[in-house]
Amino acid sequence: MNNRKTRKIKRKIKRKIKGSVGGALAEPKVLIVISSKSPNSILHECLDNLFKVQIKDKPNYKVCVVDSDSESMDVYDKIKGDFPSVELHFIKNKNYEYGAWKFASEKYPDYDIYFCIQDSLIINKEVPLSIVDDTNAYIFFHESGYSWDPAAKNIGKRNLNRAQIKYNNIINSSFMLAQHSSFIVNNLVMKDIFKTLVSPPTNKGGSCSYERVFGIFFIKKNIKTYDLHAYFTKHNKGRT
Repeated sequence: MNNRKTRKIKRKIKRKIKGSVGGALAEPKVLIVISSKSPNSILHECLDNLFKVQIKDKPNYKVCVVDSDSESMDVYDKIKGDFPSVELHFIKNKNYEYGAWKFASEKYPDYDIYFCIQDSLIINKEVPLSIVDDTNAYIFFHESGYSWDPAAKNIGKRNLNRAQIKYNNIINSSFMLAQHSSFIVNNLVMKDIFKTLVSPPTNKGGSCSYERVFGIFFIKKNIKTYDLHAYFTKHNKGRT
């Protein structure tokens, strides 16, 4: 039995022992992380739908918003009033989604599931999280590789080389990228992402490339992915 499968079995046994009360298995702790930049009413809608559709007063969820060095902060005052349980982090993040997810993984290291989305993704159907484990994750499918953004390929190659991920058999194909750099993964995969991918994006081109880098990470790590498009709608109205 390989090490990944052994760790997976041990974690399931540990959770069952710790979390069983009267024979009931404890719900996994879920951290929803939202990456936000100069938010408008989209962020409020994103949060509102998450509470109505996914969370539904379940106590095993925590929600945080990581701001990406926004110039406009007005919307956050309304967020604080309408969603007092949501934790807001103003860390002057300049590394786009990568920076938000990495910050959250370090700030909140002990969650079972990390639900990482952009603020413009509006949930309309509950995502079943029972499939999320060491070898299964959710992403937003987009099977295009670097064909839509060939200029970002060299940036991606540099990041993959630093990560020591072999990509020659895939880099020129229409591989499945992780659109919006958004995904849902478990604790082990989240830690492995930032242990492996050590070069953060520092500009828009690097951020676009990271959609592909994340996609190749999931492929090369043999993680089966499921499409989130059935559960979300993307909105860009009035973005600054």
